[in-house]
Amino acid sequence: MTRTGELFEISSGNRSAVITEQGAGLFRLRWEGTELLNAVTDDGFGGYGCHGQILLPWPGRVAKGEYEHEGEKYLLPIDDHTHGAAIHGWARWATWQVKERAADRLVMSYRMLAVQGYPFSFELEQHYRWHRGLFEVLLEGTNIGERTAPIGYGAHPYFSLGAKTVDEMELVVPARSYVPVDSKLNPTGPPLPVEGTEFDFRQGRRIGSSRLDVTLADVQRDDQGRVDVRLSAPSTGVALKLGYDRPVDYVQVFSGDTLPFARREGLAVEPYTCIPNAFNNKVGLSLVEPGARFTVRWTVSAGDA
Repeated sequence: MTRTGELFEISSGNRSAVITEQGAGLFRLRWEGTELLNAVTDDGFGGYGCHGQILLPWPGRVAKGEYEHEGEKYLLPIDDHTHGAAIHGWARWATWQVKERAADRLVMSYRMLAVQGYPFSFELEQHYRWHRGLFEVLLEGTNIGERTAPIGYGAHPYFSLGAKTVDEMELVVPARSYVPVDSKLNPTGPPLPVEGTEFDFRQGRRIGSSRLDVTLADVQRDDQGRVDVRLSAPSTGVALKLGYDRPVDYVQVFSGDTLPFARREGLAVEPYTCIPNAFNNKVGLSLVEPGARFTVRWTVSAGDA
């Protein structure tokens, strides 16, 4: 038994994924012999940089752990002491249960009950499967409480594509703006145009020496309503495609410069349904009625660069 509990592998041909019992996190993702993720431990523990973790019931930070909902004030425990914030929720630390398992798919569940500062409850199911040449990630959450609940979703995979550093990677994100932040990484106002900044990845560019920890917004969607993000590593010849359905309206990009180790060894490309501090600024925040469902889907595919 590892410190993240049992590890579950699902595969399809020469493609495989490994998911952790703790947090139902995505530990490994192998595509035709190439490990796409930067796994910094041998057991999937993601605590040092949230590697592979699901971010629920909010992604990013809640400033000072304080927010107001329907006229009531709440206080969350501070677990980012550097910035004085509550970060990334707690579902990533919970023990999830296997609900369904087959060779190519896995469904894990977690009953997320009320805790200090968040008196709301969800029945969560995290689905992973190989399907039609894609790796599909699907989160379904049902509000099992008696009140409307605020919620946001994020996922935190670090992609390496077999490369040694993020510097050589080339990224395409069809986002027309970015969210400005202060020194504590709290959003300070409406999104600003990416044009003329180092955050402009609309036509694709090399990461190089850019230090990135940014929320990209105003994403453009294809004819199917999906956001198409691409990442490639010329040295390994691997190209990655990420597809985000609604309500993923934001893409967080983090180059790992502030990690305690393995800095810039993987690029975190994170689907977000809201911006950081959404419990306060309300931008992208979902309000789920009792009995209603909150669903997020995204996919991964890879090939030659």
